[in-house]
Amino acid sequence: MLYRTFTNRYEIKYLATAAQADNLKNEISKTFIRDSYTNNQTGYFNYSVYFDSNDYFFYREKTEGLNERLKPRLRCHLQNPNEIPTDWKLELKGRINRTVQKRRTILEDSEIHKLLNGLDLINDNGELAIKEFNYLRLKHAIIPAVSIIYFREPYNSNFFPNVRITFDYDIKSSLGFSFPDKNSNIVDPSKILIELKYTDSIPNSILEIFRRVGLYQTTFSKFTFGLENAFEKIRPALER
Repeated sequence: MLYRTFTNRYEIKYLATAAQADNLKNEISKTFIRDSYTNNQTGYFNYSVYFDSNDYFFYREKTEGLNERLKPRLRCHLQNPNEIPTDWKLELKGRINRTVQKRRTILEDSEIHKLLNGLDLINDNGELAIKEFNYLRLKHAIIPAVSIIYFREPYNSNFFPNVRITFDYDIKSSLGFSFPDKNSNIVDPSKILIELKYTDSIPNSILEIFRRVGLYQTTFSKFTFGLENAFEKIRPALER
């Protein structure tokens, strides 16, 4: 199981209309600003490749609602959707009950080639995240399962440094892992996925803002919805 790297980190998700998203941005504008990583842009693209076994072990963990579960993935940030990824991170994102833990490390391009082509284990260089990923490769024979791309608009706050709010647009998935792939939307493109992330506790004033603009918590997994959308025959395969 993934070692804990955060204490009491939580995520609350909402599906919003464009009007609700705009209203929320107006409401938080006095206390939240765009993440500095956006480099004076409105946001950036997240491109992720999720790994799973041939019998979809990690997909099953999520759909069966296990209290402890894990998602191994590669992730990079892009300034435009046709940019060739170069700066990759290997991430192991785990959930224990309601809390979220994450371990990550930066990988070289040569190691990315190995992972995407199912070649030998990668050199861990003492990195615990890579050691854990190699263990999963050996235990579950994991391979690339689905790729996800979307545009993210992130906000941070100096007043609430433990809180982060992100707006994800045009979420798409593909079973291809060359770039760019032919992707298809996994949710109505008119909807925006908003994620409220915080550590330890969330001020009631922030939750009240979300309620005031008519937003209510939902469950949403880019990994599971993306896999089901990109591979419609997954359910018959799992039932065999």
